[in-house]
Amino acid sequence: MAVSLMLAAGQLHVESVTIYPVQQGLIDDASCCSPYAYSNSNSPTFSLTGCFSDPHYGCWNDRERGAWRWDLEDALPDGAVVTSAHIHWNHPTLCDAWSVYLWIDAGTQILSSSYCQQIRSNPDQQYSQQEYYASTFSWSVDQSVMDEALGGGYLSLVNQIGSSGQGCVMHSGGDLGVRIIIEYDLQTCDGDADGDGDADIEDVLAIIKAWGDVGGSQADLNGDLLVDVQDLLQMLEWYEGC
Repeated sequence: MAVSLMLAAGQLHVESVTIYPVQQGLIDDASCCSPYAYSNSNSPTFSLTGCFSDPHYGCWNDRERGAWRWDLEDALPDGAVVTSAHIHWNHPTLCDAWSVYLWIDAGTQILSSSYCQQIRSNPDQQYSQQEYYASTFSWSVDQSVMDEALGGGYLSLVNQIGSSGQGCVMHSGGDLGVRIIIEYDLQTCDGDADGDGDADIEDVLAIIKAWGDVGGSQADLNGDLLVDVQDLLQMLEWYEGC
């Protein structure tokens, strides 16, 4: 859900958009602490666990990592300036999370075993040895990483939770799944009654078409919840101003 804050003459809008992954899966091949093989999974929850390897007692549990990819092409409208971006995830219950790692990468590849390994070897951004006790948590994405992802198309994440066989179940898909929330500023044009980004004769016609409308029409330029002659006069003042 996007939230708008209108300032001055309605020209600066602070918006947010929530983006869900187009690909998700697990890195899990029963190789103790160093899983490599990625496979897609549409499971609504992932159970991510740590591992414990000892030369005398062998391996205790196998580590599983999660991976997600978001398509950010056309995610924001023209003229949007990103002010913040966060990766959010939720757990069904409180998670006592230890040894949490995130590897974040902007690029054009889809998730695969080799690409997930590449993300971990050379990420654009990384969180290491984090911990928390909560049912939900969020992580800030660097501005430079978001700029690259928005320009290149994809943002991908590999994560792990847990050590010594301990871990947590987390929501992967659905409304509570791993998601990106982007906040951005959107500069609009005074007098733009038809939403095309400028103030011209088409906006005059849009006001005439909406004449008499009540309840917050886009043609209500002065914000009094009625499209009338006052909006037309306001339009003439702003005509061809942007």
